[in-house]
Amino acid sequence: MRAEAPGPGDDLLEFARHHHLVPPGADAGVVLHDAAGEVVSADAAAQRILGLDLRQLRERGPADPRWACVDEDGRPVQPRELPALRGLASGEPVRVVLGQHRPTPDGLGERAWLDVRCEPLFGPDGGAPHSLISTVQEVRGERAVRLRLADATRLYRTLAERAADVVTLLDPEAVVSWTSPSTRAVLGRHPQDLVGTCLLDLLHPDDRPRAEQDLVDLLREGSSARTLRRFTHAHGHPVHLDTSATVVPDEQGRPAQLVAILRDVSAQVLAEEERDRAVHRFEVAMRSAGIGMAIADASGRWLEVNRAMADLLGRSVEEVLAVDFRAVTAEADRAADELAYRRALSGEIDRDDAEKRYRRPDGTLVWAKRTMVLVRDAQGRPEHFLVQVQDITDQKRAREQLATLAVTDNLTGLPNRLLLTDRLTHALARARREGTSVGVLFCDLDLFKQVNDTLGHDAGDELLRQVADRLRHTVRGEDTAVRLGGDEFVVVCEDVTGAEQVHRFADRVRAVLQEPYLIEDHELQISVSIGLAVGSGPSAEVLLQRADAAMYRAKHSGRPGEEVTDDEGAVRDHVALERELRHALETDELLLHYQPVVSLTSGVLHKREALLRWTHPQHGLLLPDVFLPLAERGRLVTALGTWVLHRACRDAVRWPEDVTVAVNVSARQMARADFPDEVGRALDGSGLPADRLCLEITESSVLQASETTLASARRLMDLGVALSLDDFGTGQSSISSLHKLTLQGLKIDRSFIADLPACPRVEALVDGLIQLGRGMGLEVVAEGVETSEQAAWLTAHGCPLGQGFLFGRPATTPG
Repeated sequence: MRAEAPGPGDDLLEFARHHHLVPPGADAGVVLHDAAGEVVSADAAAQRILGLDLRQLRERGPADPRWACVDEDGRPVQPRELPALRGLASGEPVRVVLGQHRPTPDGLGERAWLDVRCEPLFGPDGGAPHSLISTVQEVRGERAVRLRLADATRLYRTLAERAADVVTLLDPEAVVSWTSPSTRAVLGRHPQDLVGTCLLDLLHPDDRPRAEQDLVDLLREGSSARTLRRFTHAHGHPVHLDTSATVVPDEQGRPAQLVAILRDVSAQVLAEEERDRAVHRFEVAMRSAGIGMAIADASGRWLEVNRAMADLLGRSVEEVLAVDFRAVTAEADRAADELAYRRALSGEIDRDDAEKRYRRPDGTLVWAKRTMVLVRDAQGRPEHFLVQVQDITDQKRAREQLATLAVTDNLTGLPNRLLLTDRLTHALARARREGTSVGVLFCDLDLFKQVNDTLGHDAGDELLRQVADRLRHTVRGEDTAVRLGGDEFVVVCEDVTGAEQVHRFADRVRAVLQEPYLIEDHELQISVSIGLAVGSGPSAEVLLQRADAAMYRAKHSGRPGEEVTDDEGAVRDHVALERELRHALETDELLLHYQPVVSLTSGVLHKREALLRWTHPQHGLLLPDVFLPLAERGRLVTALGTWVLHRACRDAVRWPEDVTVAVNVSARQMARADFPDEVGRALDGSGLPADRLCLEITESSVLQASETTLASARRLMDLGVALSLDDFGTGQSSISSLHKLTLQGLKIDRSFIADLPACPRVEALVDGLIQLGRGMGLEVVAEGVETSEQAAWLTAHGCPLGQGFLFGRPATTPG
């Protein structure tokens, strides 16, 4: 029989009994649901049994998870499987026994086992149920006992057997009466083996006295206590347990037993101990560190500093802690430091390395290498900065001295060739902007070699120093006096209006330099050949070459003095020289001299360098310095290089010694894509093995190396030809040169060797070049060795090979 819905005035319980939904006399409650399962009404009994008043029942939907229903086996019942929704969905009566979470006044709640019957209600015309009536009554009797016992058993298994914590029951003497299975995992002991054992016996011996006193206090107060204890594992190692104990009183309020929960926190304790050790190690390291260490907050104020930091700043630790980093930073470096702090705090960087200056109270500046690392908290927020500071003042001074040394002539203290190029380039740029000109005086001391030969090298050096002093006091403030090397000096005159002004200045320079010199009680008087060049359009290299060429013409003219080279004259000289060189190539006026390179330790011949000479019909034997600078500007340098390469290979193959021949190669040759083919033809045509040929390239070839140059170098390496860097140390970036090409050797320029071993700065520089070459596995040759003292010094400092007049002058026939 299908029931219809009760009327508005019907009593729900009577309605349910009338339709046999509730057994007679049963303590049951009745609930009316609408077609969606929502509660419409409930009598007082239903509200009492479910633990919810009518408002609360209406607020809960049929699928509300707070019903927390389980079946008789303790399995959760899904919302769609609840009896009301099942009855509405099927249109059939439903009866089940459910465990439902029932709210209680103490807020803990309880599980109520209910017998639930649901009856769908239909209208007169049938169809789908338009409502449903449910009756609920508590399960009683043996069935209720059985359900509660099963429920408790499941709860025990869930909490006690599967819990990671140890749960144990103790008597007032701490004797174990029961313990959970997790005892095996935590303490390595079987639960039944612990029954009847005093839990205090498992404590670490050092912890037991305190634990016994805590037990007495706990029993007296009858409350709960929590503490960290060390227990001993069955395998003997300590286990750190977070121990909670609660007194359970009997009916008279006396302690009957204890419930203890033991949680293994060994990992956390060990981590904290390791953290404490790390903090201690850091504190010890910070206190004893030889470099400055500090901790600063996000605003830059010091929180901690060590003694080394305070000493570096010239303050006490207390004085440093009273200020922030800004107060001790040199004013010129504050902006950069502030920027680094802002970038770190904004998350752009976490670390910054810088060289900066700190200012001490007495005003002195200290250079330091500062490393700043931002430390963040667990949430990623900036917490503090860890700062390391190392005093590099001495290193900075040494670098500045090396930088000065790199652009300064060691003997005279004047700028050297490297600085000349820079000064001349800037002077020409300024002249072009302002519509003026630049004058270059190229000065060469006549017959300087005779001073060295008659009075010795010390006298020659003293003469060069006095010449430098006179130039230094003669030039104007805006001019630059430079020693190129040997007995050659250059003066760059800025802001000149024409050649006449440079002539007048050259007259004054020549007059000053030709006044008598007093050298070791000897009065000397020398003459000076001066070449002049004036202009603003050409490059520094071209203007210097013009002045150089003018000086040589003055020197070879037989009359000491100066000669001006203008643009028109330079063109005439170039054309004439190119014509004469072409004729020299055709008429065999060129020849090669060879200078030996020997082992400094044994004196054994290692190789020979080919040196080009020109037997000029009018001027006699000319060195490359006379004709190569202008040839470099024309098209003859490649032809000259090809001639030298082929001739050197043919000569070397006839030598009785199986030694290498070294041939100088220009940047223009190396830049030609077919140059390796030319080398191959020279080797094939002469029969010289490739491993007996070494090509010496200049630093400019490396610094200006194009992809073609680099490719040529690789092909030459594949042929088996060695590459060596010539005149090392005189270029603009000597060390960087070594990384561009795979080299087998380097030659230290003669300008450095000339000042050995009297000049400590040169000694330090040459020693550094030797060690650099050896450290990179390169064959190191010292060029220009002229005295046994130089050879001895080079040998003592590990230089393997030497070349110079001491071992042999260049000659056509190798000796």
